Amino acid sequence: MKKKINFTLIFNIVVIAISVSLVAYFCFSEDGLADLIRSNVRMDIFWIFMAVVCQLSNMFIDSVITWLYLRRGSQPFSLLDGIKNSCVGSFYSCITPSSTGGQPMQIVFLSKKHIDIGFAMSCMTQKFLVFQITTTLVSVTTLIVKFDFFVKLVDNPILWVFVLLGFLSQVTVTSGFLIVSFSTRLSRWLLKVTGAILKRLKFVKDPQGKIDHLTKQVEMFHSENKALLKQPKLLLISYILIFIQIMIILAVPYCIYRSFCINDASLTDMMFSQSFVNLASSLVPLPGATGAAELSFSVFYNRFFGKNILKSALLLWRTITYYFVIIICFPFSMLTKTQKTDTSAEEQNGEASE
Repeated sequence: MKKKINFTLIFNIVVIAISVSLVAYFCFSEDGLADLIRSNVRMDIFWIFMAVVCQLSNMFIDSVITWLYLRRGSQPFSLLDGIKNSCVGSFYSCITPSSTGGQPMQIVFLSKKHIDIGFAMSCMTQKFLVFQITTTLVSVTTLIVKFDFFVKLVDNPILWVFVLLGFLSQVTVTSGFLIVSFSTRLSRWLLKVTGAILKRLKFVKDPQGKIDHLTKQVEMFHSENKALLKQPKLLLISYILIFIQIMIILAVPYCIYRSFCINDASLTDMMFSQSFVNLASSLVPLPGATGAAELSFSVFYNRFFGKNILKSALLLWRTITYYFVIIICFPFSMLTKTQKTDTSAEEQNGEASE
């Protein structure tokens, strides 16, 4: 019998190989981390610590916002649950293409906490929508305020295209979510189209049941959106917290910059540069935008760090904002696993009692 090719496994192996190769390159190539260590360059550990604090603060703020949204439900939801949920989302966002796995796995975790799936989906989508709106506003401000700076910094037309396409995709996604979130008519049309597609797919069991379930969840989603609009205080707090969260994310490269005991560049220039890095790498459908993140960081931060320490700075930034997150959040991924043994034991007990 012919064995089926596991494309997911191959994809994961390729991504891991690329990541390991990049780490090895930035460590052992000329002017890499190994050369920096041998040259006895003075480092300020306090600023590296501050970069780690920024990353952890980003995750903690995300936990607080999740807690604020979900505590409105009938089921108890503590801040500790919010931290667990944030770690689950962070881990799966890091290991899936374009961070697509984060929110679905958060909903899985919430369902295991006996929180209604429709309510959980609406809360996660509302939080994502606020994040997208705030991020888009920051990106618009960046392009307007620092456009001349951006033009002088980037002489590569390909990177130009990536930044502008990243910005347009950000605006499109935000606009789409806004329309679907508050347009009942459009949602009904999309449900009708989805239902027609499901009925044509022969391998889908009970398509009408799935459509009815999905319709119920969408209706709850719209009702929760209306309920959220009646809580302007919660909305205001979430926008403020997410703005702070974004500023903290953008400040990580500056902390790394100061760790090399240099202080020539301004905080705002480095934060705006990180915003450009995010835009340029957002279109690459690889976990953690592997390759694109490193390339865009090299382009936008070359003028700040210089050739001698750029690779080391990049590796520090990538380690703190990506690899470190995977390591500390991996244990929380176990919270989404189904206890098959417990389930089978319960079934056996049920059969015995019958």
